[in-house]
Amino acid sequence: MKLRVTSITASEVGELINGVTTRLEDRLRPVVEPNDYGGGIDQFAVFFVSVESDPLENERYCHANNRVSRYKDILTGRMVKFVGIAVPVDPETVLGSPQAGLAKLLEGLLLDELESPAYTMPKKFDRKRLFTDIRTALAA
Repeated sequence: MKLRVTSITASEVGELINGVTTRLEDRLRPVVEPNDYGGGIDQFAVFFVSVESDPLENERYCHANNRVSRYKDILTGRMVKFVGIAVPVDPETVLGSPQAGLAKLLEGLLLDELESPAYTMPKKFDRKRLFTDIRTALAA
C-alpha cells in the first residue's frame, strides 16, 4: 500500500510541519508500503491540519479529509482507492514547540487519531494492524 503524509496549514506553520511530514513519510514508508491492509485500499494518506487555533474551524478542514475515496493517477491512468485520515494540530502549539518536540507531538497525534479515528473506515481495511505497524515503527 502506498503511503502519503502531507499537511494543510496556515502559512506561518507550513514550513515547520512540512519538515516533520517529509521525515515521517520517509520513516514509515518502508514499514507500510510492503503491506496490504485489505479492503481494496491502495493508499493511506495522512493530513496534518493546522489552519486555525479555533478547534471548530480546524475541524472543518479535517472533515473534508477524513474519508475513503478514489482518484485517477495522472501517471498510470489507473483508479486509486485511498483512506485519508486528518490529524488536527493547533497552530499555536506548532509555533510554541521546538523542532524535535514537534516531531514527537505530531507522531503522538497521528497515533491517537489512528487508534480512534473520527470516522468509520472500511470494514475490510485492517486499521488495527496498520496502527500497530506504525506504532512499532515510531517506537524504534
